Amino acid sequence: MADLGMPSIDIIFTGLGASAVQRSQGGRTAVLIIKDDTDNTFTFNEYISIDDLTNLEQAKYTPGNLQFIKDALGGTPKKLVVARMDETLGVLADLLTDIKGKVEMNCWIGVADGTQQEQDDLVSFVTSNNELNKKRYKALVYKATSSDDKHIVNFTNEGEEGSIAYLLGYLAGLSLDISSIAKVLKMKSVIEPADLGVAINNGEFILYNDEGEVRVARGINSLVTTGQGVTDDMKFILIVEVMDMIYTDIYTTWKKFYKGKYKNSLDNQMLLIGAINSYFTALEDDLLLDRNFDNKSMIDVNEQRLANIPKYGETEVAKWDNDKVMEMTYGTNVFLTGNIKILNAMEDFKFKISM
Repeated sequence: MADLGMPSIDIIFTGLGASAVQRSQGGRTAVLIIKDDTDNTFTFNEYISIDDLTNLEQAKYTPGNLQFIKDALGGTPKKLVVARMDETLGVLADLLTDIKGKVEMNCWIGVADGTQQEQDDLVSFVTSNNELNKKRYKALVYKATSSDDKHIVNFTNEGEEGSIAYLLGYLAGLSLDISSIAKVLKMKSVIEPADLGVAINNGEFILYNDEGEVRVARGINSLVTTGQGVTDDMKFILIVEVMDMIYTDIYTTWKKFYKGKYKNSLDNQMLLIGAINSYFTALEDDLLLDRNFDNKSMIDVNEQRLANIPKYGETEVAKWDNDKVMEMTYGTNVFLTGNIKILNAMEDFKFKISM
């Protein structure tokens, strides 16, 4: 029996793993989870800047949580969503379910002053929803037990669990044309791990002291294991941010302007492909994609060929050339593939001088 299910779009990045840069300068949404019993009449509050924290708003939080909120806003995210749970009776899993129905699919999430179990639960929530529900959540966690995922940033400097709120806002507020190592952080000093290189290679997000300033040592997530379409490039936060922006842009455009509104003909598929390729060209102009690479989308001939076998038979389909396969669209499905090259920021420098 055919599996009809819900109409769907599945965009998979493998292998090469208004202006996009201008949009990204406004940052992404940050979701800060706090535990607070001061005012239990709300679950979510939204703030754009510290100016939104009127006396009435400040009265809703403990002094500690209010400082966390100010710290997060100091990183200039596009928007800060404060998600409140009861300090004693609150269940993080219930709040995370509410968050899923509240925030956009591409955002940063962190728990202020969370327990080890809460950090691990957030990791599970983000990884499962990204895989099963096609979300593009990113989590900043503190010393998670297990992560190894491109959407999990595992911060591990000793004694810095209170910095999650600030760093969450910082990462959500970064423009996509710079790396997280580019800016000096609003911190006096940190305790560094014994070996920065070992920690980084373990997928740990590390801060270090640099001549009286605190900086990010390497703009990486927790991804360690590569292979089967997962490359070393995907270990970098900046690369994943651009991937998620592209995914989100294509998904939302499809959902708003294409899904269910056009017949599934080759001509209409080519119009969609043309729109996506024009989008890639704009990203090249913004230096998010490498203009020296042939960034393009196309019909996934192999997938469409396989899809047609149950209806027409393997022997018949084997006779079709690629042009014929593209003409034989399949039901409501649009099978596309693509190749892109995302530009990373310059972080390493080697310069030899001979005298």
